[in-house]
Amino acid sequence: MVASLHNQKESSFGNNVRETLQVASTLWPISFAAVLGPFLKTMALYRAEKGSTLGALEFLSTSQTTMSAFINLALFGGTYFWTVAIVVIWCLSPLGGQAAVRSIGLFPNSTIIQIPAMHYLGSNISDMNPFYRGGFPEGDMGIFRNIGIREELIFNLRNNIASVFSTPDVLVSHADGSSDGFDDAVQRLGGKWQAARVGQQDRWRNVRVPFLQLLPHYNSEHPEDWVEVPTDQVVSYVSLIGIPIRGGSVFRAGNSTMMVRSHYMTVSCGPAFKGSAWLTPTAHKLLFHDVKHENSLTSQYESSFPIRTWPNIFLDTVNDTKTLEEHARFAYYPLNDTEPTTKLKLILGGPCPDDPLPRVFLRTCDVSTSYVDVEVRCTRLTAFDDQNCRAARLRHTPGFPVSGNLTALSNFAILNGITWQFPFATSDYDIAVPGLIEMYLKNPPQTLARSPLTNNYPGCFNDVPLDAFEGRFATALNTFVTATFNATVLTGADGMSLENRNIMWRNTTATWSEFTESIYALHKPWFSVWLVSTIVLFVIAIANVAIRAIIIAPDFLSGVAGLTRDSPFIDVPQDRSGESGSDRLRRWKKTEVRICDVQSTEDVGRIALTTDLNAGRLAWRRAYE
Repeated sequence: MVASLHNQKESSFGNNVRETLQVASTLWPISFAAVLGPFLKTMALYRAEKGSTLGALEFLSTSQTTMSAFINLALFGGTYFWTVAIVVIWCLSPLGGQAAVRSIGLFPNSTIIQIPAMHYLGSNISDMNPFYRGGFPEGDMGIFRNIGIREELIFNLRNNIASVFSTPDVLVSHADGSSDGFDDAVQRLGGKWQAARVGQQDRWRNVRVPFLQLLPHYNSEHPEDWVEVPTDQVVSYVSLIGIPIRGGSVFRAGNSTMMVRSHYMTVSCGPAFKGSAWLTPTAHKLLFHDVKHENSLTSQYESSFPIRTWPNIFLDTVNDTKTLEEHARFAYYPLNDTEPTTKLKLILGGPCPDDPLPRVFLRTCDVSTSYVDVEVRCTRLTAFDDQNCRAARLRHTPGFPVSGNLTALSNFAILNGITWQFPFATSDYDIAVPGLIEMYLKNPPQTLARSPLTNNYPGCFNDVPLDAFEGRFATALNTFVTATFNATVLTGADGMSLENRNIMWRNTTATWSEFTESIYALHKPWFSVWLVSTIVLFVIAIANVAIRAIIIAPDFLSGVAGLTRDSPFIDVPQDRSGESGSDRLRRWKKTEVRICDVQSTEDVGRIALTTDLNAGRLAWRRAYE
């Protein structure tokens, strides 16, 4: 009956069986002692009738509990196989009781299925080519390519950029160890666990990708090893806008895991330097800006839709012939992702204090690309809860460069667009007031605390640690590139359906696991112990009845009444020799006896059980035979 419940769904019958087993586990040692104890006495009487040693009879007669059996085994029973067997059988008493309640359990039942899913774009940079080829074929239109609706797309870009740089989690991005206000920002977010959690998705629930190189336990010598993303500490993300993912789950409580491929830019910057030598008309160091008027660099803007704000920084590209030929010759990416031989070099500049007057300082940064595999794990606690997804672990994608030269900025259209939009998108309408991006580059915990006249030279980052600046600048660049994607997709306005998706989407498969109705599971080792102990119990009970039937001798080995048989010191009739100990006790139960010195008048006494109540009392210093 118990075995039949294995792998069956929870039922009232099964629960009743489990409750019965719980009661049985309590009664089992009592039942075992009630069967095995009398059986051992029966065996003692049988052995006495057939002839046995006193030690064997004593062992059988007094091994009435598990502990007494162990004591007898230690005293005089260890040389016989059957004495060890009796101790082993007694061990089935507690084991059988515990095995009964543990033999069947109720466990949650999980189901694992494969569910189709999609994510926006893939690991190849050329996947973004439809953006810059008018959406052809069947792709999404790029912000910096389509002239007909460019104004609307630029408006979406600026809105999305300002939106993600205004979320609370930006306060702890690339701030640990490099910003004085980091600990306070973590506490304002609710502690380290909450601060780590809020950064896992952007405000539209897209999954953010951490910087693999900045994760704990990342080993640059083994870049293709998987690295876990910690959940108890703040990590730095490559972009404030995550990867749009569709599908991979059902509207029930459960978990899903899927693999997503992506890429992001990293930067390696040099120290800041005075830009005087670069900002002369004959230097030709800057690709886009007019250097005739140094003081106007931050306000220069080339676009059909000026934003009329006042940034404190400007972005440009080093005007190197070889670099521009490989990175800015065409308005689209090479179809086969051919790696350039050079790295794209960006220039970030802004006014900094100098003696006697402020001067523009520049910083050059090499741009590289990292390709990563991301394991995304999602959880839905109930059918009515939102699905929460996060990047659980990462590795460098095998077969791709660890630090590639081809970047998302390696076409003229996006390079030109980012150059002019990056400084202006979050800048302020007042002169010398820091914008969101400028404040983020300088000190992330103060990003949302902008105020005029409190941040001298907001476009100067000379005092920012280089590694912190590189991380923040890379995140800002990646965020801008991601913001050029289809705004309908980024904000989730396209819906959750997987049907009729264009070529911008990549198929993947999610492993969905959920708990269904609980099932009963048979624990075979415990069930085997319980089954063996049950069989042994029944065999002993039957054997006790069978052996009793063939014994002729009365049972005078049990009870005190057996001590009165054939004793010269007991004054009772010695008739009825076929009488058992219990029958004899019923006849003489009121007879008074006492352990006395039956030779009290002699020099050496003798101790015996006697009916002579006047016999001598026992004394400590007297000798007895």
